[in-house]
Amino acid sequence: MGFKVAVVYFSRRGRLVVLANVIAAGARQVPGAEVKVYRVQDPVQGEDPSRFEEGVLDAPPITEQAILEADAIILGAPGRQGGMCGEMRLFLDTWAVHQTEQKIGFGALKGKVGSAFTSVGGHGRGFGGHEAILQSFHATFLQHGMVVVGNPPSSLMEDTMMASPFGVVMAGKEGTTNQPSLTASEVKLAYSMGGWTAQISRMLHDADVDKIDTGLSPPASLPIEIQRSDRDNVASHAASYPH
Repeated sequence: MGFKVAVVYFSRRGRLVVLANVIAAGARQVPGAEVKVYRVQDPVQGEDPSRFEEGVLDAPPITEQAILEADAIILGAPGRQGGMCGEMRLFLDTWAVHQTEQKIGFGALKGKVGSAFTSVGGHGRGFGGHEAILQSFHATFLQHGMVVVGNPPSSLMEDTMMASPFGVVMAGKEGTTNQPSLTASEVKLAYSMGGWTAQISRMLHDADVDKIDTGLSPPASLPIEIQRSDRDNVASHAASYPH
């Protein structure tokens, strides 16, 4: 049975377009994956083509329906002075409706896979902060009960600048076209993360995560015998721990 992967980026200068497509290519290698690349629209300054590098606006805009239908959502945005760009932050803020019990769509993102990528460096963008940016994506995913996926350890990380288990990073100074090319190791790592994210998504999709009961809650009080047993176990472990 097929599953859907949405790769979503925001970019003006095209720095993340190639990276998004490489990640999507990696996801497509997983059998059953239906992968589409989308872009986040600029909610402040609009879609004037003169403000974007060629090719940036080729991907269709992301929609709420596409997010809700996706089993995995891989988000990418450039870093600005060590943080996520404001356009992506505003987009993620629209997800808040899925955290409100009184709203239609509450909990709709629960159980979906979330993964992230970013770019740092370049004129006027600041340097570093890539892991903080990736973790800010993760924080949003976790707020919605999503399953966070990054890069598992591999030898590719040894040869990739700014390699991180938190996600894929594109580093480097902007060139005359504002679209620096990916290094061979960055391509391999991005392709690998796309495939790994899709694999996890397929496993959860096949397991029908919607049927998992996440509403279980502990009783108001534990039976006294359990309380004593736990206390005794803690005391026993504490006594045996080397000081």
